[in-house]
Amino acid sequence: MGTAGELDAKSVTGKLLVADKSLKDTRFARSVIYVVSHDKAGTIGLIINKPLVKLPMADMLRQLEVENTESDAELDVHFGGPLRAEYSFVLHSSDFATAKATAMVDSKFAVSDVRKVLRAMSEHKGPEKSLFAVGYAGWAPEQLSAELERGDWSVIDADETLVFDLPVWQKWPAANDRRSLKM
Repeated sequence: MGTAGELDAKSVTGKLLVADKSLKDTRFARSVIYVVSHDKAGTIGLIINKPLVKLPMADMLRQLEVENTESDAELDVHFGGPLRAEYSFVLHSSDFATAKATAMVDSKFAVSDVRKVLRAMSEHKGPEKSLFAVGYAGWAPEQLSAELERGDWSVIDADETLVFDLPVWQKWPAANDRRSLKM
């Protein structure tokens, strides 16, 4: 993958950042972060292994003022990161997209407008796999490169099993094991 100084947008976007076991910042200790975007303006990611609460989807739909929807499903809400807790995001499989409301990260992952994707999910028309997060993790330009140089994070390939299917308590150990492998 190269050194941190050689990182470019394509090398980190759509990848997972795996916190080193020595990282002591409680917001990020043992975190696995899916990188939604990385460019000259900075980096945005979502922590995928820190659940907050399980809520009835109907309650979330009401809070978001999504009208004419009913659902008996429950929604696992994750801590996406310490920035902008008033913002929510749905990271999901690429099998779902709506015009002007979905940003495809790569061929496997996308992020969609929360209201549109939750409405589709309540109608059983949403993505096969998804992760709902509040807040996000962010880095200023060159900040992530410096943290990678220092050894705070490793970068590994993302896959749907690790992001969506593993129980949250297994994600960091599984990702940590992968970072040790020579790919």
